[in-house]
Amino acid sequence: MRKLALLCLLASALMLNACSSDNSDAPTGSNAHPEGWIATHSAEAEPIAPGYIDCAGCHGADLAGSGDAVSCFSCHAFNAAPPFTIHPANWSEAYVSHRGYAALNGFDFCTGCHGAGLRGSPAAPSCFANSVDGRGCHAEGPGQVPHPLDGSYLAGDQHGPEAKQDLTACQPCHGEAGGPGDNPRFNVGIESAGGNGCESCHGENYAHPQNWAGPNNTFHYSAASVQTACTLCHGVELDGMGGVGVSCLECHASATTFSLDCTSCHGYPPDGSPDVATSMGVDHSDVAEVGFHADCLFCHGVQESSAGGGFAISPRNYELFDKTTDTLGDHWDGNINMNSLPGYDPTNFGCDDCHGNDPEHRLSDSGLPVELEPYIF
Repeated sequence: MRKLALLCLLASALMLNACSSDNSDAPTGSNAHPEGWIATHSAEAEPIAPGYIDCAGCHGADLAGSGDAVSCFSCHAFNAAPPFTIHPANWSEAYVSHRGYAALNGFDFCTGCHGAGLRGSPAAPSCFANSVDGRGCHAEGPGQVPHPLDGSYLAGDQHGPEAKQDLTACQPCHGEAGGPGDNPRFNVGIESAGGNGCESCHGENYAHPQNWAGPNNTFHYSAASVQTACTLCHGVELDGMGGVGVSCLECHASATTFSLDCTSCHGYPPDGSPDVATSMGVDHSDVAEVGFHADCLFCHGVQESSAGGGFAISPRNYELFDKTTDTLGDHWDGNINMNSLPGYDPTNFGCDDCHGNDPEHRLSDSGLPVELEPYIF
């Protein structure tokens, strides 16, 4: 009996010594778990779900707390009963789903894991972080979202103008990381649109409107921050090299000054064949034979300037697009501008005042609506 008592006393001494050692993995005197265990406890808790019987011994039969053991619901506030999840079960992904939830419910439920003031804990990152796992966050704190979260911002006329000013401003929340030539996809967030970010509406690697080149009222001419935003997909030099976007030099004579190359759309009118080869080409062969008609200004109110890469316009009625006001003007509004003074007839495509309804002096149909204006020079 004396030997048995001695063995028990020795075992008790060893147990006490183990609990009071400097081992960081050892529980503290008032805690059955080691320091920082909250950050890793899911690995031990998940195998014993859904009843969490081993946890119930301390945390109470209903896991709502017992004595010094806290309630499991103090952190798992999203759950009414086991099994527990870290976030609401209907979240597709925390980075995507937390925004809409917080907008509707506030942040009180988040403090259990993300710590007091949402400044972070061993279990979860700070909500004031610049980034988490390489993805942009809100360094100024939660709630600092630069646009409404009620769904109204999904309308093109709401987010479009701001995106055109600087698409990279959307990238931290809705895009992959990356700089010029990296082709980052804008496929993150926007839970109401399936969590696929801008691609929910715009398609893969196309985070801007369809028919972005125009003519339409979302014409890219008024896009700002070209050298940073457009280079993401169009290449470092905007020449399409290494990017999924086309070369900007297909339309622009220069990607530095963005002077235009009119032949990109118009071929070389009015000699006929090159222009017919374009998508909206018109055969100018007949009018080219008359020297006076070689001047585009006479029929259309506009032509390329003598210096190239710009416009020479009629002093009357012809309006150019304005980047500062996002005004399309006459050149890019989807209409063909024709001079009404020579009597152009949009029904037969002929200049009837001089030529009547002569088939040899008719243009072909561009397929675009005609806008008649009296142009003088």
